[in-house]
Amino acid sequence: MLVAVLTVLVLFIFVQIISFISWRDMKRRRKSYIREKFGRIPKAGEWNENRKDFCSLFPEEISVDDITWNDLSMDQVFDRINQCDTSAGEEILYWRLRKNGMDPEERALFEKRVEAFDRNDRLRESVEDLLCDMGKSSASYYIPSYMDSIEEYRMRNAWVYRLLQVLLLVSVIAALVIRSDSAVFLPAAVCVVNLVLYMLVKMKYELELSLSGPAVQLLEIGRKLAARKEVAELYPELESRIKSFSGVIRRSKLLQTQKMNVTSGDPLGILSDYVLGITLWQITTYNKIMSLLSRCARDYLEVYRMIGEIDAAVSTASFRRSLPWYCTPEEETGKEIEMEDIYHPLLSDPVENSLTLDRGCLITGSNASGKSTFIKAAAVNAVLAQSLNTCAARKMSMPRVQVLTSMAVKDDLMEGESYFIREIRYLKRILDSLNEERMTFCAIDEILRGTNTGERIRASKAILEYISDKNCIALVATHDKELTELLKDSYINCHFSEEMGENDVAFSYKLMPGPATSQNAIALLRIAGFPDEILKAAGK
Repeated sequence: MLVAVLTVLVLFIFVQIISFISWRDMKRRRKSYIREKFGRIPKAGEWNENRKDFCSLFPEEISVDDITWNDLSMDQVFDRINQCDTSAGEEILYWRLRKNGMDPEERALFEKRVEAFDRNDRLRESVEDLLCDMGKSSASYYIPSYMDSIEEYRMRNAWVYRLLQVLLLVSVIAALVIRSDSAVFLPAAVCVVNLVLYMLVKMKYELELSLSGPAVQLLEIGRKLAARKEVAELYPELESRIKSFSGVIRRSKLLQTQKMNVTSGDPLGILSDYVLGITLWQITTYNKIMSLLSRCARDYLEVYRMIGEIDAAVSTASFRRSLPWYCTPEEETGKEIEMEDIYHPLLSDPVENSLTLDRGCLITGSNASGKSTFIKAAAVNAVLAQSLNTCAARKMSMPRVQVLTSMAVKDDLMEGESYFIREIRYLKRILDSLNEERMTFCAIDEILRGTNTGERIRASKAILEYISDKNCIALVATHDKELTELLKDSYINCHFSEEMGENDVAFSYKLMPGPATSQNAIALLRIAGFPDEILKAAGK
């Protein structure tokens, strides 16, 4: 007998040692991963549409519309920034980019948080270690919508389960007092009813518990984060919000422990599941958790947002480290945008450009010279300035603006809309957005190229003159040199150029003052190897 006990004890100790070594190894690898990824360009993962879940709860806060988002390839920009450790971080980062606006107080607070994680490696690594405990499970992306409809997950007729619990207790006490064979029939009957009822609702209970698990886990991570002095100083509201969920965390831990005992196949765990099933403890505990979450659903979403903000701030600090250079933007009170050594953050070897705008600007130049890339860079940095207080530039000064674009226009066969119809719809929405309260910054690529030359120039001139009289700065790329002369009094003129060789073309991608004077379309046909007959005819 002693040998058997010692054998079991040795096996138990051995399992514990192996578990401890495995845990330490996991912690070591995680720490190494956290250190290595900070300040690196993240690997683009598969785009997860569930990142929009939090954002979908607040559609009235969206500033960057779908057209602008797609025109600026903001999915790729998001992936370039995203070093988040949690689904909450990704959703808040996405929400920040789409919201695209901070008041001065919020901007100062965000900058303080980003700088704290950038300077303090120990704080950042300890915070990321906790965030990694939550991770990015598929279920966690649904937490905002789950909490928004939490009332639907409460079990109906909860009073029935409470009544059966009381009836079980009363019948057991009565049997102990009466002490007769017939007295045990009532508690036995109640036990059978309770057990059958528990088995009937168990399937649904386990499914809904699997949904509530990630939601409660986030609260536990929030509690641990709030317990850290540096985090509490940066996010003072987190601790007070978490305290109201202490009962949720405690009850959920008990439920999760019981569930793990059952799923592990432990005989005692299975036995205790049936015993507790007779008391209906799991059902009433789950319903109590749902009731608490339902009463504090808005507070929960605030906790979710704050934890996501922590993750997004760390990701922003990493994004800044990964850039060749960056700046924090200065807020301008007048109608002027100043960009010094600005570049597009998606380019691995960017060419910087500078431009100061107190009115609209026409950018001309030959094909592939850099016009579209520059106006995209300006618009993307305007979005980053207002959402993450970060610009891929040495200096960026601008007022608060509404960023709108009309660039990647495509016809829509399903809707029966031609290229030109969609283009004028894109432009009309820009005109509809113009107001005196907030300046509009719009980027337009090849305005009205979907129609003939004569009408294009006349209509483009009318539209751009209308815009120039409003609270708007337009950055317009065009091949129509006529516009540079017709609008020279109301628009700045800049251009990109190239140097043509015998068999190649060299682009400087540097913005130059004045309208373009060169053309390269026929030269590019020659370099591409088009027949001489075509080149001669085109050159006449």
